[in-house]
Amino acid sequence: MSDLKKKLSLLKVKRRIKSLKGIKDVHFLTDKPKEIAWYAGELNPIDSPIPCLYEFPVAHTTQDLSRLIQSLVGNSRQFILVFGEFSPIYVLFQMESLDEFLPSYFSEFSTRDLTLFFKDQEKVLDLHLAEDKVEVRVLENKAKNR
Repeated sequence: MSDLKKKLSLLKVKRRIKSLKGIKDVHFLTDKPKEIAWYAGELNPIDSPIPCLYEFPVAHTTQDLSRLIQSLVGNSRQFILVFGEFSPIYVLFQMESLDEFLPSYFSEFSTRDLTLFFKDQEKVLDLHLAEDKVEVRVLENKAKNR
């Protein structure tokens, strides 16, 4: 991919990330960070080998979603988002408030799909808006602990 396309992708993501609330210490990378080098797969809910942990109706509020995610992430505050529209852009950040972050993310990106890589452990949380429900998947790299 050309340097120009990478720079344009980076600028586009930076502009949209600035609108997000509830995060701080934001850093952008165009190369895959070592923290997520363990993950080589694709997060595709249609043929995902990752089992769905929770499903709940689309009608649930963002606060309900925030509480569920908080229970799954525990005390983790450092995350990585991956945007692959043109070329992968990796956004490293610290979460201050899920209650502020989620509504701003869903409005800025017009989606209820969200993939959060944990920066401090080999784990990923994936939310996917299906036709009438939100599916929540979590994948941990169990091989590392053996």
